[in-house]
Amino acid sequence: MSTSSTYLTIPSGRYRLAGMGTRLCARLIDTVIIGIPTGIVAAVVIASTDSSSEFPADADSEFGVGTVLLVVALGLLACIAYEVGLTATQGATFGKKALGIRVARIDTADAPGEGIGGAAALIRWATLVLPSMLCGIWGVVCAASPYFDHVARQGWHDKVAKTFVLAVS
Repeated sequence: MSTSSTYLTIPSGRYRLAGMGTRLCARLIDTVIIGIPTGIVAAVVIASTDSSSEFPADADSEFGVGTVLLVVALGLLACIAYEVGLTATQGATFGKKALGIRVARIDTADAPGEGIGGAAALIRWATLVLPSMLCGIWGVVCAASPYFDHVARQGWHDKVAKTFVLAVS
């Protein structure tokens, strides 16, 4: 495997790496796509709870903890279904597709539209998102990590999952 700042060369061919601005814009599109429906569901869940309780509820109350856990669980499930599901089966989320980029492994680079598989997609997502729940700065640092890889533009989540983000054309 060899790379330049723009191309990845592997036995199956030479592929253009996705630009960092394009990757960022695709992530923003995906955030809107998943964030709006998740926000609506969260609002419905919160509104459907006991209306006599004050909101925001006391974190020690059963209402507050239960509602927060339900909203977080629903949000995580939505993110997993969207990001992991689409990347595993198609190699790209709707944001990535809209901007002409895709996630690939070395063995799937020559097959546009083919996913990277469930394990790689879950590892990639989990490396980016789960630590962020414990330490919020992780998500920012991990998402920015491709900016510091001048060879293959791999973020830490890409390195762990052994993936690359390629331009489709």
